[in-house]
Amino acid sequence: MPADLKIRPARASDAAPLAAFATRSFTDTYRGLDDPQDIADYVAEHFRPDVVAGILADSACTVLLAEADGALAGYAIVRDIAPPACVTRPAPLQLWRLYLGTDFIGHGLGSRLMAAAHAEAYRRGGQTLWLGVYDRNVRAVEFYKRAGFRQVGTRDFLFGGRIYIDPIYAAPVRPPTQETHP
Repeated sequence: MPADLKIRPARASDAAPLAAFATRSFTDTYRGLDDPQDIADYVAEHFRPDVVAGILADSACTVLLAEADGALAGYAIVRDIAPPACVTRPAPLQLWRLYLGTDFIGHGLGSRLMAAAHAEAYRRGGQTLWLGVYDRNVRAVEFYKRAGFRQVGTRDFLFGGRIYIDPIYAAPVRPPTQETHP
């Protein structure tokens, strides 16, 4: 684990470095699971600096950055958006994205970022945190299960011109502790 780790809300000036990091982390995560061109097309559309700047400016979204020894190590996005019908718990907020750089996986940073996402959801009045995940991303599925998420249904996800059926998971929002509050 890095000596200096902090989690903070993203600023508008973080758009370009976050876009580059999101491109790398998404590509690294799905390499070997999907067609490389489909991955490249997806990141070219969804992780451009102007798109990320729009997310940072969107009041429905809170972007949390994890920095280790001054370098971007991961990020999470908590978003207020209507959930799929299978999410029936009260006051739902979406954990839209949670990614780590490959060098930071397996060191507890994911759990710290998850705790910060829960703290943010709590701050925003959420009682439920929900997410969709690619079922072939076994590492992520297992991480979410360890974090207390349970599958509540599925939804369609268009990727590379194909429809995938992604599991939807939900968990009660955990109140922040002293060390989890961003």
